[in-house]
This record gives sequence, C-alpha cells and structure tokens, in this order.
Amino acid sequence: MNKNERVLENELVKIIIFILLSYVGPIVGIGFSIYILNNSKMKDYSSWVKTLAMLSLGIQLLLILFAVVGWLMWVTI
Repeated sequence: MNKNERVLENELVKIIIFILLSYVGPIVGIGFSIYILNNSKMKDYSSWVKTLAMLSLGIQLLLILFAVVGWLMWVTI
C-alpha cells in the first residue's frame, strides 16, 4: 500500500467517524455536520457523505425545534 492509498483510507475513516458523531446529540451533531459540509466543498467527497451530513443536520435541527416548542408549551400552560 503506497502513501496516497493510506492517506485516502485515513481520510475515509475520519469522515465515517465524523458522520457517526454527527448523529450523537443536537449541538455536537450540528457542529460535526457543518464541519463535514465545509470540508466537502474543499475536497471531492462522494455524494453519500454530503447526503448523510445534510440528513444529520436536518434531524438535529428538528430535534432542537421540537425541544423548544415542547418547552414553550410546558412554560405557557
């Protein structure tokens, strides 16, 4: 295995770990999703990386929105 293959393999492992971490929690997940999307503009990642990062970002934003709406409903009652 030459040096370029090892670098690409390490990069792929890093991206997979970041995608998994982007589903962990709302605040942390948004940070990792934004990091992946910013890096995907600089590097030529596959389309599945961008798709999973956008999906994670959407899910985390929905979770925060539902939490805020639930908290507001609890406070106003």
